[in-house]
Amino acid sequence: MTHIQLPISKSIANRLLILQALSGEPLLDVSASATPDDVLLMRSALEAINNGAEEINIENCGTAMRFLTAYCAQLEGRTILLTGSPRMQKRPIGQLVEALTRFGADIWYDGERNYPPLRIHGKKLVTPVLEYVSGKPITIRIPDSSQYISAMLLIGLNADATKSSPYIRMTRAMCAKWKAGQRHFEERDWSSAAFWYEYVALHGGQLHLDGLTNSDLQGDQVIAKWFRRLGVETTFTKDGVIIEKSKRTIHLPYIIDFANNPDLYPVMAITCRQLHVPLIARGTASQRIKESDRLESVKTRQTQGDHRIAMSLLAADLPCDDVDCVRKSYPGFYEQLCQLRG
Repeated sequence: MTHIQLPISKSIANRLLILQALSGEPLLDVSASATPDDVLLMRSALEAINNGAEEINIENCGTAMRFLTAYCAQLEGRTILLTGSPRMQKRPIGQLVEALTRFGADIWYDGERNYPPLRIHGKKLVTPVLEYVSGKPITIRIPDSSQYISAMLLIGLNADATKSSPYIRMTRAMCAKWKAGQRHFEERDWSSAAFWYEYVALHGGQLHLDGLTNSDLQGDQVIAKWFRRLGVETTFTKDGVIIEKSKRTIHLPYIIDFANNPDLYPVMAITCRQLHVPLIARGTASQRIKESDRLESVKTRQTQGDHRIAMSLLAADLPCDDVDCVRKSYPGFYEQLCQLRG
């Protein structure tokens, strides 16, 4: 049986880095070669900020832009310009800025309104009087991204959305565990495991995903349930997870709501297309503002520099115009895929 080494969860790692920076603790060790580029970028940005940098370029890392907007807003006496790639400057952030200003944050758009770059003047943030008296959170009704809520929760603000998500629950759980003294959160990434589920669904065989666990933090573990209908079975072992093609694919229309698991849309869309399973995709509004317009990228099979589009294409043996972008979340994926193919 082939064994696959998955990267650490960048969702967990980036939340951990913010908690460490806020507490003044040493930042996560990222010396391993399999560390996702987004985690390296977040750590580098926090180091630069702590060393007095006044301008931070977070390229096309949406997590870093959202989390660092909140982090910098509470750095009293500091003024920091957060900027990014041309694509990042087309990804909205106005809802987060508006919510933070209700806590007293001083944030200015350095270009087009509602989009990065942002010029942030750090100050002490306080809960508005009405919310303080009532104990109610500042609520974003329908956030463009659940990371807006997570960004505020990580710095200790009382914020929420009208509808929770697995990522908001992940943030709340990590904050609670951190306050209780837990400092170890590293887990192998279920989002990255999705591409091996795709590979097995399309090519058959059996794989052992080393170190993958039944997680109480990662909502993308739902991929195991979703792929059962596509003929992939999951077995948990003491050392990881075994996935294998063991039954016939069901070719009836498949209705999936991606609102809570947006990162799984590309892999499910391309897998279903290759298996000739009609996919009725709901909750896809946020796909337009990811690293690429993922609805368009899936349709045209052009990555537009999007790591999840690239890995979905590669796992399906489809042409991929940008292999290098997979480093954003899974540096070793292409090499592992080539070894598996022999």
